[in-house]
Amino acid sequence: MRCLLLLSIFILICCYLPAGDSVRPGLEKLSWQYQISDPSEKALVLALKEPLLAELNVEEALEAWFSGRLLDTQNKKAAAREKWQEGLGKLDSLAALPPFQYAAAPAADFTVLSELQLRSFPDVQFQVVSWQVANLRQYGLLLSPGEKTPGREYRLVLYGHGAAFGVPNSFLEWLAKHFVQKGYVVIAPAMRGEPLFQMQMPINGKELVSDGEIENLDGEVDDCLAMLDAAWKLPYVKAGEFAMIGHSFGAGVGLLTVARTGAAAKLAVSYDAWLVNPQRYYWDRMRRGANNWLSWEDFCNQPVANQLRGLQQRSLLHNVDKIQARLLLFMGGGYDGSVFHQSHDDLTAKLRQANKQFDYQIIPNGDHNFVLRDGPPARQALKIQERFFAEYYPPQ
Repeated sequence: MRCLLLLSIFILICCYLPAGDSVRPGLEKLSWQYQISDPSEKALVLALKEPLLAELNVEEALEAWFSGRLLDTQNKKAAAREKWQEGLGKLDSLAALPPFQYAAAPAADFTVLSELQLRSFPDVQFQVVSWQVANLRQYGLLLSPGEKTPGREYRLVLYGHGAAFGVPNSFLEWLAKHFVQKGYVVIAPAMRGEPLFQMQMPINGKELVSDGEIENLDGEVDDCLAMLDAAWKLPYVKAGEFAMIGHSFGAGVGLLTVARTGAAAKLAVSYDAWLVNPQRYYWDRMRRGANNWLSWEDFCNQPVANQLRGLQQRSLLHNVDKIQARLLLFMGGGYDGSVFHQSHDDLTAKLRQANKQFDYQIIPNGDHNFVLRDGPPARQALKIQERFFAEYYPPQ
């Protein structure tokens, strides 16, 4: 059962290796290893855990680990052990990494490409839109009430989908029923490198795929920030504020978007968010834990200093102080003990330390994708979600 649960996670969280990804030399066999055989390597990996999670500058120790891995794959076992032992000596008197500085949020405007119809929701306007982020053309969906009250400004909801295979077709009616029909406008980006829909359909004779490649919570945040800017320019949308709802990969992206937008984000609902503490996912791969970041070997194929900065950039924990929204964090209880749960324990501890307002709900028997299916876990979470929106972000 545990293997089946982990497999369901792998399929739907955008941790796979997209075309073009490469593996850093020395890491080729780690994907399917579940223990460290060499005591010297194990000692270094275990010693790296706490300073890595604390965002200390472990660059030299990590360099030694990578060097040892390469030597080990070349069957130079003694030299590898020497490197790993050398790495242990690089963990004294470590300095903290400086805070990551983000660029300004990008601006954008929508181009409406097509109007579609949700058969069961004729009262919902369903538009395919595009916008520009830097030199990349992105695609997404804009759902709004079909009959808009003149002069009314509708509150905005950003939906971040799981995996990296486009917006799930089966979830559109859920968004229409629980948000648009209640008086919200919903925007749903496909995000860079992804098809528009999980089950593609031609738009104006062409299946749309957003420009770029999957960046695992880097450029995808800019995609969301730009889409928000474009949506706020619509005359029927209340500008300068939004709520976020997301699942897995999309929840990770959405929560970083919430942090980056500060006071504009009023509320965020996250289902089983991925990579909220990337340092923990990174270390879990080093120790041969469950393979929950399948493109990790490619991420490591860059200078170690860039890796450490990239982890900070993607870390919600690193950005907790920026969060001003009220948070509702869901987690399926059916795979307790996973790095998802451990990362959320890290996050909630940091949120308490920063006196942030949040609710953390572990849903009994829920697997990673419980929100995508109509079952007892999803229905239990939906009731909590509806009360949360009614209290903290009601339609106006």
